[in-house]
Amino acid sequence: MRETTFRVRTAEREQILLITSEVNAALAELGADDGICTIIVPHTTCAISVNEDADPDVRTDLVKALRALVPNVKFDHGEGNSDAHFLSMLIGCSLTWPYQRGKLALGRWQGVYFIELDGPRERNVRVYV
Repeated sequence: MRETTFRVRTAEREQILLITSEVNAALAELGADDGICTIIVPHTTCAISVNEDADPDVRTDLVKALRALVPNVKFDHGEGNSDAHFLSMLIGCSLTWPYQRGKLALGRWQGVYFIELDGPRERNVRVYV
């Protein structure tokens, strides 16, 4: 197994960034041809997913929907970011996806989302082949 890491910087508390090109660059760096990769965000208050990459309004709408998912719970965690832990757990911190000819095998409108839930921060994204 081979791996590489790249960094992502967010500017808002909740933010969805498109990182498809960074993942494809990581696959190229690893000399990947055809196979399956695993993409991991090794943090407890962010997530990763695949969704539409064409219209940035989708990302804005999804951030609004994620905020609405957080229950009206009095969280006890002293850092004040239990909502981010909750959403990270629901969405997930890893993604396994096929790649062909060194690029992710995504649908026409699909892209890889890095989902910040407790920013702004600088985060690591790891790609394994």
